[in-house]
Amino acid sequence: MAKEKIQSVEPNIADLANGWMKSYKLDYKLEQESIGNSEIDKALDEYFSKNGGVGGNRPDAKILLQDKNCDYYPILIEYKGYKDKLVKLDEECHVANKNSKNEPDFKNINSYAVNGAVHYANAILHYTNFTDIISIGMTGFKNDSGKLEYSIGVYYVSKSNFGVGQKVDEYTDFSFLKKENFDAFIEKVKALSLSDEEKEKLKEKREQEIGASLVKLNNDIYQNEKGLGENDRVYLVAASIIATLGIPKKVSPLEKDDLKSSVEEGNRDGDIVLRKINAFLNEKQIPKDKKDLIVRTLANTLTTENINKVENGESQLKRVFSKIVDDLGIYYKTDLTTDFTGKLFNEMYSWLGFTEDKLNDVVLTPSYVATLLVKLARVNKDSFVWDFATGSAGLLVAAMNEMLDDAKKTLKSPEEINKKSADIKAKQLLGLEKLPNIYMLATLNMILMGDGSSNILNKDSLNDFDGKYGFGNNQRKSKKADSGIARIFCNKLKENASVL
Repeated sequence: MAKEKIQSVEPNIADLANGWMKSYKLDYKLEQESIGNSEIDKALDEYFSKNGGVGGNRPDAKILLQDKNCDYYPILIEYKGYKDKLVKLDEECHVANKNSKNEPDFKNINSYAVNGAVHYANAILHYTNFTDIISIGMTGFKNDSGKLEYSIGVYYVSKSNFGVGQKVDEYTDFSFLKKENFDAFIEKVKALSLSDEEKEKLKEKREQEIGASLVKLNNDIYQNEKGLGENDRVYLVAASIIATLGIPKKVSPLEKDDLKSSVEEGNRDGDIVLRKINAFLNEKQIPKDKKDLIVRTLANTLTTENINKVENGESQLKRVFSKIVDDLGIYYKTDLTTDFTGKLFNEMYSWLGFTEDKLNDVVLTPSYVATLLVKLARVNKDSFVWDFATGSAGLLVAAMNEMLDDAKKTLKSPEEINKKSADIKAKQLLGLEKLPNIYMLATLNMILMGDGSSNILNKDSLNDFDGKYGFGNNQRKSKKADSGIARIFCNKLKENASVL
C-alpha cells in the first residue's frame, strides 16, 4: 500500500504568523507586495532565485522596521509547512546555503525556511546599502491530535558575519518585532559576535568563492567581449566597483539601470561611470593629485568609442558592468579582510605570461605570507608600515588589519579608537608601485579594505621617489629605499625601524 503523502500546513503557519503581525499593528507586506523601498524590491528581483534561476525572489512576508536610532532593518520571513524543515546547518553550525564546492545549495535554500530567508537577506547585502538584515523562518506540522505545532528560527545576516547569518535566540512568536520590544531585540542582535576562529573559517570559504567567481567573470569577458585587453578588464572591474560602493547619505551607488546606453555626448555610459567615480573620490577626500591620476587612468578605458558603442540597445560597458556587479557585488560589499584585489590581479593577469614576457616577474605575496610577515615584524597600532614595491597592497592590507585590531584591543575609549583608526589609515601606511595598472589595484584594494589609500604612490622607489610620505600636506619624510625587493619597514614611534 502506498504511503500517504503528508500534507503541508504552510497556509496554517502563514495565517498564524501574519495574524501575530496584524495584532502588533505592523505594516507587513506579502509575497507580491512592495515593501515600500524600491532598492530592496529591486534587489530581490535582481538576485538569483531559490531555484537558481534569474531573479523573482518573493519572501512570504517582509517588513522594514526602524529602531530608536532611526536605523532601518529589513525583516524577511519565509514559511514552510513540514516538520524538521526549519533550518539546515553545515558541520560548522552555519546556515548551509553553500555546498562543498562553495556553490549555492539550491535544495537547502528551497526546502528550509531559515535557509530561504537568509538567501533573501544576501540579495539585499549584494544589491543595496543595507548592511544588517533579520531573517526569520517558521515551519510546523499537525500532531496526532490535529493540533498545529510550530518552530521559529531568527537569524541576523550582516556584513560583519559575511552574510552567513547568526542565530539570535529562541522565540515562540514574533512579539520581538513589536514597537515596544524592537529596540531591546536590536540590542541583543548588536551583542552577537563571531569568534576569531569562526571569522577565519568563514574568510577562507569566502576567498574560495571569490576565486571561483573571478575565474568565471574573467572567462566570460575574455570569451564574449571582444576588443578588451588585459588592462581594460582590470580597469573596468576597478571602475565598476568604485562606482557601486557609494557613501551613505552622500553618494548613491551606481545601479545597472542608471546606464542608459545613450549616444549623447556627455551622457554615454562611460561618462556616467566617471561622474560617479569623481563624486565618490571627492567625498572620500582623496588628494587631488591622486584623484586626477585615478580618473585619468580609468577614463582612457571608459571613454573609448568601442566600449560605448550601442548595439541592440546596449553598450559593451553596460553589459560588462552588469556582469561585474552580479558576480562580485556580494564579496566587496561584505566586511572582508581578504586581499580582494590581489585575487583579482592574479586571475586577470593569469594570461600575461603567454603574451607579455616583460611582466612575468610580477608576483604577488600570498595573503597568508603577508600576515606572517606582519606578525614577525610585530606590527602594532603605533607602527609606520612602508612597502616600496607594493603590488596590489596585500602587505599593507595585512598590516592595516593588524594595526586596527591592536587599537581595538589596547584602547578603551571609542573616541580614541576612532581617532587612532583614522590616523592609521591616513598617516601610517606608505606604498610605492611603479606599474600604473598594478598601482590602480593597490589603490582600489586599500579603498575597499578601509580607505588606507592616501599614501599609495605611483612612483619608482629607486629612481623618482623623493622621500616624501604622501600627497598634499602630508609630507612626512621617509627612508630612501635601497633595493627593488618589496619589504616592510615598521618604524615605531619611539623605536628604531625593524626591517623584514
